[in-house]
Amino acid sequence: MRHQKAFLFIIILTCVAVAPAARLRQVAMVDLPGDPGFNQVAIANGQVVISRPGTNTIEIFSPVKRRVVARISQVQDPRGIAVDDDASRVYIALGGSSSIAVINSHNWQVEKLVPLEHRPEKLLWVPQTKTLFVSSTLNRTVSIVDPLVGRETAVIELNALPQGMVYDPGKQQLLVSLQDLSEVAGIDHTNKIVSRYKLTASEPTGLALDSARRRLYVAVRYAVLSLNADTGAELARIPAPGGTNSLILDPERNLLYAAGGDGSVLAIDLVRNAVDHELPTNVKGYSIAFDPAHKMIFMPGGREGRSKMVILTPTAMADQNRPQTAENPPTAGQTAQK
Repeated sequence: MRHQKAFLFIIILTCVAVAPAARLRQVAMVDLPGDPGFNQVAIANGQVVISRPGTNTIEIFSPVKRRVVARISQVQDPRGIAVDDDASRVYIALGGSSSIAVINSHNWQVEKLVPLEHRPEKLLWVPQTKTLFVSSTLNRTVSIVDPLVGRETAVIELNALPQGMVYDPGKQQLLVSLQDLSEVAGIDHTNKIVSRYKLTASEPTGLALDSARRRLYVAVRYAVLSLNADTGAELARIPAPGGTNSLILDPERNLLYAAGGDGSVLAIDLVRNAVDHELPTNVKGYSIAFDPAHKMIFMPGGREGRSKMVILTPTAMADQNRPQTAENPPTAGQTAQK
């Protein structure tokens, strides 16, 4: 009997040792000015940059002051965001004027506008090649922009609806999810499509690449797929809410954060290929930004017709089990249980 108890104790210790070590915790929900209607969000120079097509503004939110500290107005339909922190530049796709706004991330002034042939949607800055990629869902293209000379240097015809973009430095290819073809296409330095990964899923959107493990993550309808980044073979399928779009890697914690279409945020364990934690925010938002320096996730959205900024953080299990105090307020989920 004593041996059986000892054996059971060892099993319990083993289960605890391999249990997930992180959870998501909501640390704040801050009111934002204006009506809801956000497109994308990104981190630049320690600040949160938000594009708002509904108000034709770009807003700068301070995580320290917990408020909007700067606003760029009179821009037409701001959408995708890309950040070059080394050069202190932020690039914003302006759908209404078919151009890219080049913004100084120190004074938040628009330095210039780069004209484009087509209406831009999403942006990707690749520091390895000093290249800015621009997708156009309306015109079914991807453009290449040289921000130093301030002009568009190439337009790649896709004949498909581009959504997410990510650069694979190992293969030196741009990977683009093609929503209507259920594919991920690889484009090389000659601006040619050299690979196509056919997905057994519909409506691929957001992409994230784990270069160390050679894993490509694709947000599809009601799931996130884990693919072999070299062959495109599906390795795992993680259930997710419909409308999941934004995917962001946290390599330090072996997690992938995903913004659910229902306003929830998922933390996916990259080792187990399973949802480690799902946190409902009660705010309708679908774009997230992760600040690795301060371990914070930001999601702007709407709640009851009002604009909100939800701030989350991944925490250790020990932090989740601490007694609730004024310094350690309950999470949204814990509050609901009470």
